[in-house]
Amino acid sequence: MVLTKKIKRIHFVGIGGAGVSALARLMLDMGYEVTGSDVLPSEVTEELRELGAIIFDTHDSRHVRKANLVIISTAIPDDNPEIVAAKEQGLPVLSRIDFLSYLAQKKYSISVSGSHGKSTTSAMISVIFYYADTDPTIVLGGRVKHLFGNSRLGRSNYFICEGDESNNSMLLFAPRVAVVTNIDDDHMDFHKSLDNLRTSFLTFMNSPHPDGVCVLCADDPVLKELYPLVTRPTYTYGLSEDADFRAVDIEHMPEGSRFTVVHREAGELGRITLRLPGVYNILNALSAVAVAQHCGIDFGKSAFALENFPGVARRFDRVLERDDILILDDYAHHPSEIAALLEAVARAKKRRLRVVFQPHRFTRSQRLAAKFPDAFAPADEIILADIYSALEKPIEGITTEYLYSFFERTYPPGKVKVILRKEEILTYLKKTLVQGDVVLTVGAGDIYLVANALANYLRDKKLSFAGKPRRAPETLEEQSSDLFETRREVDN
Repeated sequence: MVLTKKIKRIHFVGIGGAGVSALARLMLDMGYEVTGSDVLPSEVTEELRELGAIIFDTHDSRHVRKANLVIISTAIPDDNPEIVAAKEQGLPVLSRIDFLSYLAQKKYSISVSGSHGKSTTSAMISVIFYYADTDPTIVLGGRVKHLFGNSRLGRSNYFICEGDESNNSMLLFAPRVAVVTNIDDDHMDFHKSLDNLRTSFLTFMNSPHPDGVCVLCADDPVLKELYPLVTRPTYTYGLSEDADFRAVDIEHMPEGSRFTVVHREAGELGRITLRLPGVYNILNALSAVAVAQHCGIDFGKSAFALENFPGVARRFDRVLERDDILILDDYAHHPSEIAALLEAVARAKKRRLRVVFQPHRFTRSQRLAAKFPDAFAPADEIILADIYSALEKPIEGITTEYLYSFFERTYPPGKVKVILRKEEILTYLKKTLVQGDVVLTVGAGDIYLVANALANYLRDKKLSFAGKPRRAPETLEEQSSDLFETRREVDN
């Protein structure tokens, strides 16, 4: 038992992180006193402060003196002074995922995992249950725009969350509904091999819950291979003809897509309109429909919710959208994600596509270097920024220039540029923008600052075909102005 009657104050170390902030907000809603520390003040920490949390912008042993329970981000090292002090005082110290799994196991839990798409899929499920008045508790790794952010406290038994495969923390859950979107070769620094990753996902799909069911994508080749080994009742979804829930009559539109959902036995369920483009978002929506159908939610309510789904922050964000310019931002950082994203953008907008890519982690850059160039095929111009470390230690020889050596073998001279600093990227874009450009910033780090800064600079300007922007403030923070945010996804 974690949340005993003695627990009054909960302290969160790394409270600005995506997953930790969601739990902190949930605890505030449950009436607990919440304190937290983070060295990067942000919009997230400011929101928590406004909700009643006490936020420190340093790590200090004194911060845990009055705490009864300490929750830590996976990005925080064990020698952090607050963690050391908490253990010396005999306080219970739990990782974010340990605490989340504890909360989930007390409810009818729906846990979404997969190499790609789990944040959007879990958010779609959450929005369906929210609009269907099931009053779910929700804890997400991404922020649902304009609705409930990354968490909400519900009064029903439904608990919707993500299961993280990066360190096998998904195996701490025993969900009633285990959703797997796909399996790809990511996080090999932990799993070491694709076979190990496959085994972990199979264990997750065969949830030990006696009434557990599994929802998986019939189009994913690895999941197809694992399907005969899944012992739980299973629903499949996809474009494949043998899927239980299938999308047909697909219309791709500039701002999204339309498709009809057909059930293997029940036949045509109805038509869905999405505000988000791309086949991958159609698959995410099918997964959400499958979960909702299993839980008895009427298809009409699912269709209504998905048509009004506002999207998740940093997933196909339309930062600035005008006739003369479109600026987009996305969290994609794996070659498969980037390829799907760029295909969707190119299909939606038949204009010059300029992509700014910030590689994420040295280990991922080293392992997947040869796979990145082909993912950018739809781009007309590619700008490579400095690698975002995500607190990893540098690996000798693994730099943006190393990645560029793979790109230059694939593309003609001039198509790919190395501009390491965000301020210099911003300056270059201001000088070279022309009417009709689509600018896309891509990566799981802080490259969105470039998109925000460029959008803020262009608010009161119209582009000509010559592209003659006026002078703006010098620093990236000044350029961003009121759009400057520090969002971090350190738990990925």
